[in-house]
Amino acid sequence: MKYHGWFKPQHDLEYARRALKAGLDGFEIIGGQSHYDPVEFKRYRENIKRIQEELPASFTLHAPITDINLGSINRRIRQASIDDVKAALEFALEIGASAVAVHASPGILAMPGGRWSQDTESPAVQDELIHQEQLLLEALRELAGFAPEIPICLENLVYPHELYRSPREMRELLEKVGCPNVQATLDVGHAVVSGWDPVRFVHDNFETIRHVHLHDNHGFVDEHLPLGQGTIDYLHVIKALQQHGYEGVITFEFYPESPERFADYLRQFS
Repeated sequence: MKYHGWFKPQHDLEYARRALKAGLDGFEIIGGQSHYDPVEFKRYRENIKRIQEELPASFTLHAPITDINLGSINRRIRQASIDDVKAALEFALEIGASAVAVHASPGILAMPGGRWSQDTESPAVQDELIHQEQLLLEALRELAGFAPEIPICLENLVYPHELYRSPREMRELLEKVGCPNVQATLDVGHAVVSGWDPVRFVHDNFETIRHVHLHDNHGFVDEHLPLGQGTIDYLHVIKALQQHGYEGVITFEFYPESPERFADYLRQFS
């Protein structure tokens, strides 16, 4: 398996060099040009191009999530969301990304975290949600056909107003989409906040998992802490993935104190 870290617009080439020297195999890039200042994003793309040309790095990419709703009943919002994810897929193809993480849910990021996330079941797909899910499925199939050569990896979600948080919900979603290049991103922190054992998630859904997001929290809020600063038993998650012969990417979705710290995390997995 490979290990990636975040590479975001605030990072530079020197950060990338140090992270790779510490043992990372590559980086998760942020898609979504329309969400950033054009000058900032141009500089970001230039840095990524330099990484491609000068450094031994592989890439995954996270499609935009803020203000994205692939199942919106408002056709203009839905089309704008599809177009933004298509732009991210084009970016992924340009940099040779091995997977693209996508949120199959309204992009509302202002929900408060807390124990209630585990105590509240996902809403049942009925009434108007049936229509929204059908629109979502159509959008995902369109995206799958737009970039059939790249895995589009749907991420298990985290808040009670969202669908697709449990292993069963994720399996059923992928079955409904029915496209071979639409697979899953297991977000370990999301699973824990939603009340699901991430090790069980691996065992139940391994055949669908193509990408993994790894970060820590204290069980109730999606904190994206460095490993060891929360309560997640992440070593058992890695062992479960190894047990199944996982060969994809594990992305560290947190900011370490310095890029050299990646070496400390990687030593735990050897």
